[in-house]
Amino acid sequence: MNKLGLIFFAGAFFLAACNEKENKAPGEMSAADSAKQANLIYTKQLVDLEDKKSIAELLCQGWELEDDLDAITNNNSSMGMQPFRSFYFSVDATFIKNPRNAIEFGRWAYNDAAKTITLQYPQGGKDLYKIAALSAKELIVINSGIGSVTKLKFISKGKRYRDKTQDPYHTANNKWRVAPKKPESDSSIRMRLKDCLHFYILFYRDHLAREDKTISFYGFPTCIKWYAGGIFMVKEKHLEENWTGCFYNKDQAMKAYRIMETVVTQKYLWSKGNMSWVKKNLLVLEQMHDRL
Repeated sequence: MNKLGLIFFAGAFFLAACNEKENKAPGEMSAADSAKQANLIYTKQLVDLEDKKSIAELLCQGWELEDDLDAITNNNSSMGMQPFRSFYFSVDATFIKNPRNAIEFGRWAYNDAAKTITLQYPQGGKDLYKIAALSAKELIVINSGIGSVTKLKFISKGKRYRDKTQDPYHTANNKWRVAPKKPESDSSIRMRLKDCLHFYILFYRDHLAREDKTISFYGFPTCIKWYAGGIFMVKEKHLEENWTGCFYNKDQAMKAYRIMETVVTQKYLWSKGNMSWVKKNLLVLEQMHDRL
């Protein structure tokens, strides 16, 4: 068996396996019911913003440029070459911009009198957007900071997390993507990998909570490939620059790769129940996280 692709659920590639009947004791919850219950738990972590009136509160969620949505349709490339413009505004005044491309962090502020959003970056730069229209699921802005008059339409699901730490797009859950200024110890590299897996765990949970029809890993740095019921290592020659860019240098990135390889090639308990491949992958990811 290929060492780089040791983890997989053998039945995941056969549709018939999804329709197997389960044997369960009287009163025991079926795997399907258990999966539904888990989805419900994730869904309850979200706050519906449909009835909110405050502009500042409506802004506190993820926004994706409608014109860029095709970039992630049936595209799982880990190197986001096509632009996918997005903002993720948190209630603690932090934001993440364009996490599927060249991710940026900072703090944001809303000016009610001017109806503007200011994005302040740690390096000292800033962006200024004028709000032309806003609802729970639609945001139209003009990049007035560069003198543009073009209206940009961003869309959302109209929901945000009750607990910001559960949002995969919160700043705290993306610090692993910021390269250190000096070489790291093996334990620090391992923690960076653990934070990476934590991001993907939250990403999978977010997919379940929002009940999305499709899931795309487009633009996210990784040394892992995701399949329907399978988790594999990316071949060394296919590692993208945005992955190695998460570390001090390429040597440290390869050290991280070897550490992750030892985790991925271990044996894990794969669910044989009637649940989605996303849920099955998530359960194994959680086991991998615990072993790092």
